[in-house]
Amino acid sequence: MKRLLIAGTNSGVGKTTISTAIMAALDKVTPFKVGPDYIDPRFHEFVTENPSYNLDIFICGEEAVKKIFIDGSSRGNISIIEGVMGLYDGKNHDLDNGSSAHMARLLKTPVMLVVDAKGASTSVAAKVLGYKLLDSRVKIGGVILNNVSSEKLYDLLKEGIERHTGIKCFGYFPPNPEIELGSRHLGLRQAEEIEGLKKKLEVLKEMAEKYLDLEGILEASETDEVIESSYESEKIKDMFKGLKVAIARDTAFSFYYRSNIELMEYAGMEITGFSPLNNEKIPENSDFIYLGGGYPENFGEILENNKITQDSIRNAYENNIPIYGECGGFMYLGKGIKDKEGVYHKMCGLIDVDVEMKNRLNIKRFGYINFETTDGLKGRAHEFHYSDISRVGDEKCYFDISKENGRKWQCGFTKRNLLAGYPHVHFWGNIEFFKKLFEKGRR
Repeated sequence: MKRLLIAGTNSGVGKTTISTAIMAALDKVTPFKVGPDYIDPRFHEFVTENPSYNLDIFICGEEAVKKIFIDGSSRGNISIIEGVMGLYDGKNHDLDNGSSAHMARLLKTPVMLVVDAKGASTSVAAKVLGYKLLDSRVKIGGVILNNVSSEKLYDLLKEGIERHTGIKCFGYFPPNPEIELGSRHLGLRQAEEIEGLKKKLEVLKEMAEKYLDLEGILEASETDEVIESSYESEKIKDMFKGLKVAIARDTAFSFYYRSNIELMEYAGMEITGFSPLNNEKIPENSDFIYLGGGYPENFGEILENNKITQDSIRNAYENNIPIYGECGGFMYLGKGIKDKEGVYHKMCGLIDVDVEMKNRLNIKRFGYINFETTDGLKGRAHEFHYSDISRVGDEKCYFDISKENGRKWQCGFTKRNLLAGYPHVHFWGNIEFFKKLFEKGRR
């Protein structure tokens, strides 16, 4: 199996740009992303035209991660994993901390280390050597240098790195403003933005073919080490056979873990899509409604005026069809959203909660969380949102949430057949939650 994890020395060194370029230049790539990020996998899918899978040790556990990787890797010629932050950066300073390095060890995968070489010479070799020595169990299979102004300078840097570290260099990228990927709000892929992205990808592919040793990278990705998983997914095969699940799918609601959808299908669910942005009704005979995350705040006026969708969701609620909303889906199910311009847009009104958009990420409720439900389920999830709850009526919470830094709060509003809140839950790591959630649809 050919597999490679592309990691950076730190955030902002060009890891996503170079990962995207390599994916664009190689054939039949199965892409993966370390961590809970929804944005980079959208890049991957756009580039490769293949599904991209999140790999998250903290939320899912090691055995589930291996299972997701094994199943996904069988679909392509090479698996490319884009790392997260710097190579060793995780939830703490342990080496088993959910970092890209931890993932590389778990999946027995060589690392291609991306290094920003701007303004440096022999010091780049010292940096690479440090990453090699911190954990000798991590196999750094090669180095790619970013922001190198000329081939002559690259040759100089390459000679120093290979002499002092014994790690081979596989090319470089020169500075190029054409390939800057901007704010990366890929959830807002309007037609003109897609055209711009296609042009950038063409440039990235050309740069990869010109500046990178693609044959060498393929050789570095080869390994005969076998990955095995003890994750017992067979226990839920066809558990919910015939359950009809309606999923909101458009540019306002686009954040779903690919593995979650595939697990639902493996459990026998029949999935159909509907678009609140296009004012579509819930599909007939639906047994369950799932509204994922995304950017409903950017379409507030449209969603407010699309009464056909809102009415069909309210009617489904009155007819006791279970509804589950995550983050953006939660916001849409509430009373309303106040955007950053201060304009209030009415939403479905099934939960007596208002939210207000902010200019900054809600850092107090950002990142990995532990949760315990009112009926005794324990699990892990992730929160990431630029909105705050500005008003809450007499609503009951389902999740008691805590972070490792000691911060605690409640979320996950529940009433009758509805559950909605900010946490993004990966079903593979929370299988009991998964079963309890969709059991409501079967009843």
